[in-house]
Amino acid sequence: MLREVQIDIRRQRAKAVKFQIENLGKNRVFSDYRITNPESGGQYTVSVKGFDTGDNACTCPDFKANTLGTCKHIEAILDQLKDELPPNLQKKKAAVTRPEIFLHYGEHLQLGVHLPPRHSDKLAKLALTYFDDKGLWSGRGKYPDLIRDVEAVPEEVTVMSDALEFVDREIERAEMGARELEWVKQLEAGTLDLNLLSVPLYDYQMRGVLFLACRGRSILGDDMGLGKTVQTLAAVELLARERGIQRALVVAPASVKYQWETEIRKFTTRPVQVIDGNPEARLGQYEEPTFYRLVNYEQVVRDREAINAWKPDVIVLDEAQRIKNWEAKTSKAVKKLQSRYAMVLTGTPLENKLEELYSIVQFVDERRFGPAFEFLHEHRVLDETGNLKGYRNLDKIREKLAPIFLRRTRGEVLTQLPARTDNTVFVELADEQRGPYEEQRVTLARLLQKNYLTDLDRKRILASLVNLRTICDSLFLFDKQTRVSPKLDEFAELVPDLVTEHKLVVFSQWETMAMEAAKVLDTLGVGYVLLHGGLPGKDRKAVLERFQTDPACKVFLSTDAGGTGLNLQTADTVVNLELPWNPAVLEQRIARVHRMGQNRPVRVINFVTRGTIEEKVLRTVESKQALFTGLFAGDADEIPFEAIGTGGFLDTMRELVGAGGEASGGRKFPVESQLEESRKETGGLRPPLATTATLWHGVAQIVEGACAVLADSGAAGQIPPEVRERLHAAIRSLASNLGPESAN
Repeated sequence: MLREVQIDIRRQRAKAVKFQIENLGKNRVFSDYRITNPESGGQYTVSVKGFDTGDNACTCPDFKANTLGTCKHIEAILDQLKDELPPNLQKKKAAVTRPEIFLHYGEHLQLGVHLPPRHSDKLAKLALTYFDDKGLWSGRGKYPDLIRDVEAVPEEVTVMSDALEFVDREIERAEMGARELEWVKQLEAGTLDLNLLSVPLYDYQMRGVLFLACRGRSILGDDMGLGKTVQTLAAVELLARERGIQRALVVAPASVKYQWETEIRKFTTRPVQVIDGNPEARLGQYEEPTFYRLVNYEQVVRDREAINAWKPDVIVLDEAQRIKNWEAKTSKAVKKLQSRYAMVLTGTPLENKLEELYSIVQFVDERRFGPAFEFLHEHRVLDETGNLKGYRNLDKIREKLAPIFLRRTRGEVLTQLPARTDNTVFVELADEQRGPYEEQRVTLARLLQKNYLTDLDRKRILASLVNLRTICDSLFLFDKQTRVSPKLDEFAELVPDLVTEHKLVVFSQWETMAMEAAKVLDTLGVGYVLLHGGLPGKDRKAVLERFQTDPACKVFLSTDAGGTGLNLQTADTVVNLELPWNPAVLEQRIARVHRMGQNRPVRVINFVTRGTIEEKVLRTVESKQALFTGLFAGDADEIPFEAIGTGGFLDTMRELVGAGGEASGGRKFPVESQLEESRKETGGLRPPLATTATLWHGVAQIVEGACAVLADSGAAGQIPPEVRERLHAAIRSLASNLGPESAN
């Protein structure tokens, strides 16, 4: 039933678009067709051989991944043909005039064979040896033997290009699998001596190298700080030696592109190029020869055609959680990049929900988890109204992940890593902060009690959330006039003692708060550098180098632009001026310091304003971490949300701001019903929207993209700081930190 519904959806979509269809052959019906979507410009080739589901093929991504045997392009052409043909002709199928081996895109990828009525005995024997009575791969033979025997038959057998590519990959998979087993045995015996980089690797790192290089397309999900970058560089080097690759593309956040350049030059002898500048300059750079090419995620959206024209052999995605939302523009662009090999790096493959993991795995192997509609049906637990209650059948996910996913924790492999001590410094709201804080809390509580949220209400909720958090940091962030901040007062007391023997990395989600902390350091006469999202890539490199090399530079002030990818182990103390609501973001911050190469104990200091939304955030962080742990570190087959305290966004907000479950007069909060009605209006074709945060996520994506464009063009510095601050606050406070985005 589920599959029939999905086929019907594609038939509806076929009717909704006025496709342009061109017959590329001489046969009036059974032929190859070019089909073009005039709205999107997408163009694919459809091969029509019959009118039954599974008879035909299309080059579009949906056909290759959905396992249905059809797509909207096939259905559009069949619909047109049926209007022109009488019913009796619609029962016919294309005559097989020549032998061919093709790739069958069913529930499993497998070879198939078409034989003409008249064929040689040798060809008949070949079909009997390798294929079943339906003409599909039987599994009895081996691919190298098939290629040998195809060349020995008297007929000319057409091997379709995708079938040939599939066979080539399967042969390589077997060869590299055997090599991996051999190398792992040598590693365990202490005799493996590959000398891939200019530095020696730990055994667990070498195991990661072998996994990445030999699996072809895989995910390295090690804890942050375990050396994913160095493992990747070694794996690329191994592929260069074993498979002759010549072009490696690294896609990373803009804040860490230049760190990749530094480490490539430090650990390898390969040429490296950083893509930067305006569109015209970047276009010229893509023409230059290099082995490593470094781009950031936003550039992929604009430069995808130039990148694919370069034909990278391997693509590395650093901080791959950037593609966790499968509907985001960046995710879609990245998944259109083409390469034989792929190495995906992320310490947080799952932050809020399983759909994020699905999206990341899609880049590695679009068929690994099956089509999205089956994945969601198999693993989501919904209540009678369609709201998400939890996840199930997790063992199946672990089983499917195992061949392509490797994850090690610090506890497993780094007994020599220095100890980490976490301390929470509580401060009280100042008298000047209490009035504005309570005003915003009451406003938010009243909004959450409304029966229906207008667009203006949603904007006011977002503004109130941001205001509550910024008031806790400093009243200046709220009114731009009053410099009252118990946090900064406490910070000023702590810094002189800390910097006598330590270097500090100080994080704030807000650029203005980081600048206010900089004023404290100026008053104290403490040297520092400041990193934020509006800083161009080249300047970020200089900031990092100064902090690492200048003894007088004691503090690295940063927004979350420095929370991913950067290596800041020169420091041994991390100060969070406020806690991010996402535990993955918190760990990313800390892992900049508590990582490989650190030889001192690490101290983490978290500032929390007592009796406010910040104090309750501590529980939110802990509960969100439970979902990740349940899948990757546990063995439970189900995770009910009530067991880990992961409620809906509105419920969480009501708890945080002190709004009860009912408004005065006993009225319930039916705001979620708006989301349910929205889902019903779509016919239930999209999964239910999990939280109100979904309603703002699209806007956040647009704003984030706009900021990225400005940053790449060098125009970011022209935006008034207060405007840029509000943009970043909106994005990070809600879309990144508060909870789930839309599913599918």
